[in-house]
Amino acid sequence: MRYISPSMALRPACAIAAESAVCRRPGRSTRHRLAIRLTALGALAVMAAAPAWALPTDFNDKVESALLCRSDWSTAFWQGYFDKHLQASIRDWGEARWWSSQGAQLGGASTVEVFTNVDTSRALMLGVLIAQPVEEVKRTLEQNLKVAFKPVQTVDGLRYVSDTLSVLVGTTNQQTKWYCAKWNLGNRERVQPLAPQY
Repeated sequence: MRYISPSMALRPACAIAAESAVCRRPGRSTRHRLAIRLTALGALAVMAAAPAWALPTDFNDKVESALLCRSDWSTAFWQGYFDKHLQASIRDWGEARWWSSQGAQLGGASTVEVFTNVDTSRALMLGVLIAQPVEEVKRTLEQNLKVAFKPVQTVDGLRYVSDTLSVLVGTTNQQTKWYCAKWNLGNRERVQPLAPQY
């Protein structure tokens, strides 16, 4: 009887089909191709999970500051900023232009859309739509931003207003609009009031 070393013995699955490609030990080139395929699949999975457009690093700070009425802005600035970083607007509705917010986290709340006034609006407005009830959003913002929103009853219903006049208002479908609005008085370029001439 001929001696067969253990290294030369075939596995049981390969005994029947010794010539099968499944039973052959893959060489370096096969392993290399397999590694390249796995790397490519991993890269595709990462790209599929990432948003289509990456938000700039200062996006949250800029938008939060505007929502809290702590910064000045112009309609042209925000429309250009959102067009650049959030792709094209999705609609004009209610004297506002709307963009998908790509799920940006603002004040700890996940947003759905952002909006700003259209050029013909009487108010300068910047806001976001959040897919949570107003009471939840109020708690989240107060905890994360250390700001207080006080209830104010208006003819249109209950609103929550901060000391800087940032506003939270609930919608009929259990979502929340968080916005800052300033009346367009036509003299916003003036830095200091003019002294009377005597």
